[in-house]
Amino acid sequence: MRSSLVVVLLALGCAGPADEKDSGTEATSSDDPRLRYLGQTVVADEVVDGAVTTHTFDPASGPQCLRGDPYRVSTRRTDSTDLLIFLQGGGACWDDFCLAVTGAPAGVPSVDILDPTLPENAFADWNVTYLPYCDGSLFIGDRDHDDDGDGTPDRFHRGLANLSAALDMAQDQFPNPDRVMLVGSSGGGFGVLLAPPIVRAVFPDAELAVIADSAVGVARGAAEPGYVDHLMDQWGAADLLPPTCGDDCLSGGHMTGVVAENLRVDPGLQMAVFTAWYDLIIGDIFLDVPPADFAAAVDAETSALHAEFPDRYRRFIIDGRMHTTLLGDASGIVGSDFGAVEVPPEVLDDLSQIELGQIATTESAGGVRFADWLADIESAGPSSAVDVVDPAGPVP
Repeated sequence: MRSSLVVVLLALGCAGPADEKDSGTEATSSDDPRLRYLGQTVVADEVVDGAVTTHTFDPASGPQCLRGDPYRVSTRRTDSTDLLIFLQGGGACWDDFCLAVTGAPAGVPSVDILDPTLPENAFADWNVTYLPYCDGSLFIGDRDHDDDGDGTPDRFHRGLANLSAALDMAQDQFPNPDRVMLVGSSGGGFGVLLAPPIVRAVFPDAELAVIADSAVGVARGAAEPGYVDHLMDQWGAADLLPPTCGDDCLSGGHMTGVVAENLRVDPGLQMAVFTAWYDLIIGDIFLDVPPADFAAAVDAETSALHAEFPDRYRRFIIDGRMHTTLLGDASGIVGSDFGAVEVPPEVLDDLSQIELGQIATTESAGGVRFADWLADIESAGPSSAVDVVDPAGPVP
């Protein structure tokens, strides 16, 4: 098993954490910094529960949650030759703001796209690798911070190490899938915008497609073009952007340049995105932009992507304030331990207004059921689904 080899490599001193600012686990031989943690992780424990195995990693080898808790992923085996890699949602954290899940639960939650008994779930019989989200850095972070100045790090952005450890386990458990569907919701949705090159490196021969749920890559745009740059700096992720587009990846103050570059570089990659025009969580809470500005950015940025990649980029955009439609309820985002969530007091009222969608009930104004749209994607990839863009209603 690859995980056994990794343990041996670590025992020989081939990897380990560095200083408190950069997590610094040693790189692989690849020149691509995005791949530097593949094959570097120690598996500290594995628990088998039927078809589900939970893999817990030694924090000293890299993977770690925001406040230092161990990171874990779970895999679920079926008779399928296809693999669903799901990146959970759960906020984001940086120096100015922190609303984030800080723990990684065991097992695979039975919510919507992860529920093998849900009739509307087109992916019910796929193999699953489930990534909890507990690092506050969209699965791309690689920097630790000593926020209180006591000489000891207290904010661990280990997203890249967490993602890499999970992909190591996915390759170990499912070495030769025919198809890989990389799916993420909310914070995990932003993660899947950035992760395709890493997944492609692990599964070079598989058909690869992406579904980003409530994460199209818009940020504050021209109103604050340095906003995304600041996040990349906070998370130590600047060198994890596609090297072929450089600074242009974030030009215009959005992350959609990364999406475009990934589609250009990988002609086999397909992508589907879901959002509501006035998503309360992304637009109001995390970006803190007026709803009208958020909707305008969604329209401009996704329209440009669809125009450039009409056969490989599909949208399902509905009116309203909904956030996510693949997770069913709040437990699908934060798990069952609501104590492992850091929430700023000033956003509690906004959080009480969250509307979460479901595969079985979300529907466009034109009558397209999201469940049917998702089934088309499962059958033949995003290119087989229609492009669904509802008119935006009155600004809330």
